[in-house]
Amino acid sequence: MIWPFIFLSYASLFVFGLTDNIRGPLFPEILKQFGVSDGMGSLMFAFSNISGLISSYACRYLLRRYDRLTVLKAGTLGLIISLLGLAVSPIFPMFLIFSFGFGFSMGILGLVPNVLVPMGSSPARKQQMLAGLHTMYGLASLMAPLMAAAIEYLTGSWRWTFAAATVGPIALYLYMFHSSHKSLHTRSSVTDDQHRANKKKNLKPQLFLAIMLSFAVAAEIMVSSRLALYMQRTWNYSMEASSIYVTYFFVCMVLGRFAFAVIHFRQSARVLLSASAVICLVVLLAGIYVHPLFLAGTGLAIAPFYPLAISWISSEFPEDLDTAVTYMMTTDSLMLILMHVGIGKLTDFFGIQNAILAGSVFLVGSFVMVNSYAWLFKRSKCA
Repeated sequence: MIWPFIFLSYASLFVFGLTDNIRGPLFPEILKQFGVSDGMGSLMFAFSNISGLISSYACRYLLRRYDRLTVLKAGTLGLIISLLGLAVSPIFPMFLIFSFGFGFSMGILGLVPNVLVPMGSSPARKQQMLAGLHTMYGLASLMAPLMAAAIEYLTGSWRWTFAAATVGPIALYLYMFHSSHKSLHTRSSVTDDQHRANKKKNLKPQLFLAIMLSFAVAAEIMVSSRLALYMQRTWNYSMEASSIYVTYFFVCMVLGRFAFAVIHFRQSARVLLSASAVICLVVLLAGIYVHPLFLAGTGLAIAPFYPLAISWISSEFPEDLDTAVTYMMTTDSLMLILMHVGIGKLTDFFGIQNAILAGSVFLVGSFVMVNSYAWLFKRSKCA
């Protein structure tokens, strides 16, 4: 175990989760401040998603040129500057520029920990350490709306929330200079020729597993982002009551990941991933046809999928992990953009209930890909 890698990664993903989830509660006030429409205001999310996609892919080259700590420092410093820029932007176009910078920095903070934890974990504890890593994101997701509401209540301005949020990345940036990290982070030793050889050998299986994971992530975000809307339109819940169901979803997700962090399951990654996808599909259908509380329970079922998939990917490509995780994060970003557009269109034409039902195809896709990976890629190696 290389504990500085674990501590740094946990702190990074906690900061990532906290800053990523403060924007949603502030969205109505930002629209009011700048006097823009819902459609125009949504560009703040679109810009950050696009720049996150760019930075995820750019990390493939940055991690070949610089050590991981240097890349993480740059991303953290960029996040501090972006948060301050969002806090003081006098006009909406400037706010969008800093939103772009925000997304680019967040892409780095979300990627590097998923490389460092597998590198810093022993094989026996890797699954638990990765589950613990993503539990940090879940905890931060629960805290972010509370923090945003408290700061706005005390100050009367959404701008102070962005300013106060810089405390997290500033503390993270200072921790990176701790003596425990001295001479511990080294630049990748893989040569350009080895990169080309790895790409030729690993590109297809890496992309396959990245798409497999991105389907599950799309299903997770589809439920969490549309659950409140579903409760309001289908069950006529108030905004406050429907928000409680979203809270239930994140509580279930935290509990699910915490369970995998403290319990070592002996089943193979394929079995556990398959069970997660199937149970999540069953619970999602129960949420639509039995009771909506089951929709919140999908958070518990899908919770272990992400850390389990990272553990599996790191075991498949231990010498080419930087590239594998880069493809994974890039594919996730692209899939989420497509999911939001697709589910939005389905909601417009067929209603929110049918849109969520159609979204279950993501879980079916993940299940099929989990169970066809060995047949497609291991068979050729054995031949």
